Amino acid sequence: MNTQCMLNQGHTLAEALEVARAGNFDGENSPNLIFYRWPIAGNNVPANGFIRTVYWDNLAHWARSSGATGGAPDDAVSCDNANRTFFVNRNVGQGRPYDGGRAEQSLSAAVSCNIKQGRTIAEVYEGLVGLNAPFQAQGDTTLMQVSHRFLGPRDNAGLGAAVIIRFIGESAESLAARLDNTPKNTGTPPDAPVENCSDLSLWNSHVVHWGLPLQ
Repeated sequence: MNTQCMLNQGHTLAEALEVARAGNFDGENSPNLIFYRWPIAGNNVPANGFIRTVYWDNLAHWARSSGATGGAPDDAVSCDNANRTFFVNRNVGQGRPYDGGRAEQSLSAAVSCNIKQGRTIAEVYEGLVGLNAPFQAQGDTTLMQVSHRFLGPRDNAGLGAAVIIRFIGESAESLAARLDNTPKNTGTPPDAPVENCSDLSLWNSHVVHWGLPLQ
């Protein structure tokens, strides 16, 4: 789940992270993962804006938690909860983001696309597996994900057509190296199952809560 948030006047990101990390995540219905993603090379993100990203097992898990009615996580932050966007996330191959859950920060890059009419999310996934395989064969530890939107707004996308392709580094340096080694192609190949792809955006991704086993 992605929510557009902003720092309230007089507050800093460091302060918001400190307060958010002090939250109680011990309950059985707590989210699996929470990140604050601060734009470095964003996509028309407003000043002092960032994305709050929360991972759940499924929508029922979210509904059982306070997330179904919860607003901004603290007084330092305001979030546009009425326009949250929900995705089904699929990992492409293996990766070791955030040093396997031990690091508090890494870099994340993302590109948004539309699935072409008549093509499927399975075709998108299979194509990404092929693109990612040579990097993994060389020992790259970047986690690649495809996120398929199923709830929430997105302009210029048909029903079920919006996807985000995401890269999350084991560290900031390792993600930067992955981007250095990625071909800087122009446009989308004609045979690709996606179209209308944006340029990559780059984010400083801060871990608020890691509720999964460490890798």
